[in-house]
Amino acid sequence: MNDNKDQLPHSTTKQRSTVMPHLRFSNQLFDQSDNEHPALQQLKKTPAWRYAYIGSLLAVDVVVMLLALIICVAANLSAYDTLAQRIPPALFAVLQCGIWVICLLLCGAYHRHVMSEGYDLYTKIINAAVLTIVFTSCLVYMLGLDLPRTSVIATPIVACALELVARWQMRRILHKWRLRGQCQYRAVIVGSPAGIDAMVDKLRKSDASGYRPIAVCPIALDPDRTDGSIIAVPYHGRPHGLAGAEQDLSATVKIDSAASNQEPSTDGYDLQVIAYNSHLPRTAESIGAQIVIVADVIDRDNEIMHTLPLAVESLGIELAVSISVADIGAHRIDLDYSGDQPIMIASLPQYSFTTRFIKRAMDIVGSTIALIISGPLIILPAAIAIKIEDHGPVFYKQKRIGRNEVPFYCYKLRSMKINADKMDAEVAQTTGQQLGALFKVKDDPRVTKVGKFIRKYSIDEFPQFLNVLKGDMSLVGPRPQRQYEVDAYGPLYSTRLLVRPGITGPWQISGRSDLSQEEAEQLDVSYIQRWSITGDLAILAKTFVAVITHKGSY
Repeated sequence: MNDNKDQLPHSTTKQRSTVMPHLRFSNQLFDQSDNEHPALQQLKKTPAWRYAYIGSLLAVDVVVMLLALIICVAANLSAYDTLAQRIPPALFAVLQCGIWVICLLLCGAYHRHVMSEGYDLYTKIINAAVLTIVFTSCLVYMLGLDLPRTSVIATPIVACALELVARWQMRRILHKWRLRGQCQYRAVIVGSPAGIDAMVDKLRKSDASGYRPIAVCPIALDPDRTDGSIIAVPYHGRPHGLAGAEQDLSATVKIDSAASNQEPSTDGYDLQVIAYNSHLPRTAESIGAQIVIVADVIDRDNEIMHTLPLAVESLGIELAVSISVADIGAHRIDLDYSGDQPIMIASLPQYSFTTRFIKRAMDIVGSTIALIISGPLIILPAAIAIKIEDHGPVFYKQKRIGRNEVPFYCYKLRSMKINADKMDAEVAQTTGQQLGALFKVKDDPRVTKVGKFIRKYSIDEFPQFLNVLKGDMSLVGPRPQRQYEVDAYGPLYSTRLLVRPGITGPWQISGRSDLSQEEAEQLDVSYIQRWSITGDLAILAKTFVAVITHKGSY
């Protein structure tokens, strides 16, 4: 497609159909006077706050390891004497800090896509702690240092615990900055007008996303063709000015080059509209965009999806594609070239026999320890209080649906009046709710006084450790639900029945009863696709925080 055609106004559908199928993205410079090296240009495009934040993370991580060393040495002074005989303590501290930072880097703890995300970040920190122990042990063995276990094994474990707290605090700081419109990446949204509006709304409502929409590029599938050709369309949703899909190239390239160094306004919905044409990547670069987000219209099979990423990424701009929770992006992808037709194979490594065995072993050990500790200290006092209040039964069992739709009895400390489950329909009707997966009443009249307290701190769920020990449940997984709730599942949400339900899970640590049904379903399905052993450990750690703060618990 030549430049003359690219500048033609899109006046009719017929003209669009003739021109756009031959579109080729051009990264020709608008201003030929810029002769800086591409690497230097890339460094300039990276926002200064990102360098500052990563530098702060490095400093925090080094302090965390040094503090862990001090704690472990103070707890075992003889270990320090042994260490000093083998290697200068200061040198060991430098090596340990270096290994710790390298392991965090290798595990992706500094990647910008996980800096503000909790579940993945905590998983990577735990992985880094395990890797640090392995690396340090191997180094000690190869050098024949014979160092004390306190410095080799205990220190990374303590550092892991401290790091989880430190990174949680750093995430909170980052989220506060982003709520004020700082520390964000400038984004261009590409998609249908409706898809653009939906994506902009989601990004503006999420303080953790870190993406600030500055421009939109409205597109649609060409109705006159069946080969997935894309055409530009008008956008009247939230225009920044008169520039729309009909604007020509001359209007597009006259953008002030200084715009790339300015912070776009985030007040209201002022978004510049840029044209979908061969100069889209350069236009995004010229307005200071750091990421292009495809909201919809362009799917994986579309030829544009193979060319657009190369065009934008060659300019140092990232490309993101909005996907549903049903997408196979969370799977490990392998290509089989054994036949004439390449076959893409999607698999989830966490469902291997070895990983399942480890998870089950964790369930048995964890539930046994929990029952031994909580039995006399938590369950027994709560049981006595329940008995004193209304002289009814202490424990309560209810039929729930487990893995592969096999029913089982879920054990709990009774927090409601006797036969409260038979009043579900009546309470739902009174409160104007529907019986379903998230049916829960905030001020439920059936809950007893003791029940309110034990529910607030999730004490009523402690007997479920017995369910875990029996194999009905797991420590971490989707919540077990009742038959009428399962009957309402859609095809995608029904995948939660392929794994054991859990005492805690993503629902427990992300707001519990305050979540909408869509949010809860997305969390469950995402967990099923992405779970890992270290991820489960991270969820267990966050559960303690969720229980103490009792957010969304009633």
